[in-house]
Amino acid sequence: MRTKKTGVSRREFLRQTAAVGLGALATGGLPRLGRGASKDRLTILQSVAADSLNPYAHSASPTYGIWQHFFDPLVEVDYEKKEFYGVLAESWEFQGQKWVFRLKKGVRFHDGSPFTAKDVIYSITRMREDKRSLQRENFREVTEMRAPDDHTVIITTQKPMAVLLDRLHNRFMISKAAADKYGEQADAHAIGTGPYKFVSFVRDGNMVMTRNDDYWGPKPDIKEVIYKKVGEEAARVAGLLAGQGDVINNVSVEEAARLSQHPRARIEKVAGLRMYFLAMNAAMKPFDNKLVRQAISYSVDPQAIIKYIYDGNGYLMDGPVASNVIGANPKLKRYPFEPKRAKDLLAKAGYPGGLEVKLYFSPDRYPKAKEICQVIADQLSQSGIKTELVSQQFVIFWGKEGVNGGKLPFYYVGRPAVDADTVYDQYFRSGVTKRVNYRNPEFDRLIDEEQRTGDQKKRAALLQEAGRILMEDAALVPLYNLAEIYGVARNIVWKARPDEKILAADMKIRT
Repeated sequence: MRTKKTGVSRREFLRQTAAVGLGALATGGLPRLGRGASKDRLTILQSVAADSLNPYAHSASPTYGIWQHFFDPLVEVDYEKKEFYGVLAESWEFQGQKWVFRLKKGVRFHDGSPFTAKDVIYSITRMREDKRSLQRENFREVTEMRAPDDHTVIITTQKPMAVLLDRLHNRFMISKAAADKYGEQADAHAIGTGPYKFVSFVRDGNMVMTRNDDYWGPKPDIKEVIYKKVGEEAARVAGLLAGQGDVINNVSVEEAARLSQHPRARIEKVAGLRMYFLAMNAAMKPFDNKLVRQAISYSVDPQAIIKYIYDGNGYLMDGPVASNVIGANPKLKRYPFEPKRAKDLLAKAGYPGGLEVKLYFSPDRYPKAKEICQVIADQLSQSGIKTELVSQQFVIFWGKEGVNGGKLPFYYVGRPAVDADTVYDQYFRSGVTKRVNYRNPEFDRLIDEEQRTGDQKKRAALLQEAGRILMEDAALVPLYNLAEIYGVARNIVWKARPDEKILAADMKIRT
C-alpha cells in the first residue's frame, strides 16, 4: 500500500489532525554538562540512566547498553545475519529438555578471578530469585542447572525450549566470588568480565568507567567513558553542539536535519527493533469479532504517519513483526487502507452505523504518541469509527489496571524484539498474559512446536506460519518500526546498532 500524493505539507497535515486538541510537551532547562571527547575520553548524553547498581533491576535496552560495558553475556545477536553468536559461551548444543553450554577458557573478572560455570549458575539463579529482578520471567521454564566441570553448564527445562538463546540475550554474567566476598555490597563494585571497569556512579546521574586493559577480548580504543543522564532532548542537542558531549540518543526528526548540517555533528541512523502496533483485546466487544478487527485493519494507514510525523524515518510493517526480526514472514502484506471496505465489514459485523471506541496511549513512553493517535483517530473516522483518545501515564497504562491486567480494549503500544517468539508468546499465546486475550489453537500449536525445534531454519518457518495466522485473524494492526536516530560528534567513528545500545567498545576517536 502506498499513500496517495496530495501535496499537503507535513506542517499542514499535523495542524489538521491536531483538532483533537492535545498539546506538545514543554522542554526544560539545560543542565550543566562536562567536557566532551578528548583523545582518551568519551561523553555519552543519554535520555535514561541506571537508577541502581543492580544489573538485573532493569529491562530496557539503553540500560542494557550501559551494563554491557562492565559485564558480558553468554550470547549476542548478529543483526545482519539474524543469528546468535557466542560471547562468554564458546559453543552450545540443544538436547531437547537440556541445553549444554561450553564456556570460553582464560576469561577473567576485573579482580583477576577466573570466569567459570559456577558464575553462570549464580547469575541465572540471582536473576530468578532477586526480588528486584525484572528478568526472572526469562527463566520460568528452567528446572535445574549444573556444572560437570568449570567450563560446562547444563540447563534443564520443563519442556524443550529452543528459544533459550533469546532468553539469554541481554542477560549478563556476574562474579560469584565477588558476591561471596562483598555480600550485599557486591553490586557497588560492578565486577564483571567486560571491556570497561567501574569507577563511580551517581543515581540518575553520571556513570564513569575506565578501560579494562586486561580484557580477554579485543581491547577498546577509548580509555575513559562517561554516561550522563540528560532527559530533555533540547539539552542533549545543546550539549552535543557545544562540545560537552559526543554521542546523544533519541534525536527527533525535527532536530536531525539541523544536526546533520552542523560542523561538529553528524547523524547516525538505523532501523530499530521496537515495533509499534495497535492491540485489540479479543475478550472485549467489539474486538471479539474478527470482522471488526479486519475493518479496523483496513482503516489505518501507517505510511501517512511515517511520512508526515516521522519525516520518512520509519519502516512499514507488513506483518506482526518487522522485517529485521528472526521469524519475520517476507511474503505477508498488510491490509491496505480501504475505508469503504472497512464500512462494508462493519455492516456485516452488525454495525451498519459505525462504531464508537476508546484508543488508549501513553505519551510519556512512546515518542509522538499523541500526534500518532490523533492521526489514527482521523483515519478511523473515515470508516465510521468514532474514536475517543485516552492518555495515561505509563505506570497506569502498563499496570494491572491497564495493559498487564487485560483492562484496555484498544491501545497503541511498542515492543522491541530480536526473535518473533518473544512477541508471539507474550501477547498472543493463549493464557500467557492478559494483554490481548487472543486465542487460536492452531497458533498455539505452532508456538509449542517452534519452541521445541532446535533447527533454527525450521523454527523460523513455523514462526512465519504463526505470523500468517495472526494477520488472517487481524489479531493486531501492525504499524512500523522506527529509525533509531543518534547525534554523533564528527570525530567519533561509530556505526549505530538497532537495539538502542551505545557501546563505547565499538567506537574510535579521530585525532
